[in-house]
Amino acid sequence: GWITTFTIPADGSSITEVASLEYDKGNGVNNSLVKMNDDTYAVAYKGPGNDGWIKTLTISADGSSITEVASLEHDTEQASSNSLVKVGDDTYALAYASYHNDGFIKTFTIPADGSSITEVFSLEHDINNGVHNSLVRVIDDTYALAYRGPSNDGFIKTFTIPADGSSITEVASLEHDTGSGSANFLVRVDDNTYALAYGGSGDDGFITTFTIPADGSSITEVFSLE
Repeated sequence: GWITTFTIPADGSSITEVASLEYDKGNGVNNSLVKMNDDTYAVAYKGPGNDGWIKTLTISADGSSITEVASLEHDTEQASSNSLVKVGDDTYALAYASYHNDGFIKTFTIPADGSSITEVFSLEHDINNGVHNSLVRVIDDTYALAYRGPSNDGFIKTFTIPADGSSITEVASLEHDTGSGSANFLVRVDDNTYALAYGGSGDDGFITTFTIPADGSSITEVFSLE
């Protein structure tokens, strides 16, 4: 597992490598990196033995230094398809696939300096399949997750997660593609509209839009483009 910094000017005219840190000498795949504050970052990944890890690092503003701060092995079975998002000031939610590719969401508290990582709550939201995750915030305590579920079909679910991460509650679910739903990347378009890029049947490329209200009570497909 590596983290590398680069400088890129505003016009994008060059890309220059600055510094690099080998943060795991055993394994470091399926990474999801989030910025916590000015110089502190958290990375969730599949580490040695395919186990689930979260580490915090400080990265200077000029990218000249990368320093590991804290580490937590949160799953001793497996943690692939990681998608990490910030929930509150010190709270983070991670969607990932555990043993037998079951779909999980966990919350963690991490202080601003990254000095510790503490698991708070865990929900197994899919007992069959939960890979190729993309987790995004809808608004306040509502979140949407796109993933490849049972029979490799495409699913979107909504959840409520309070700012302290003390609970995770499934709200709504939509099976939007009965052929396939791999390599998901979900983004917010506006207040109630979301766009999902993913691999459908035959690994063909699709972009599909959905409406999701602020409370996550429904998920409605609007348009799809192959």
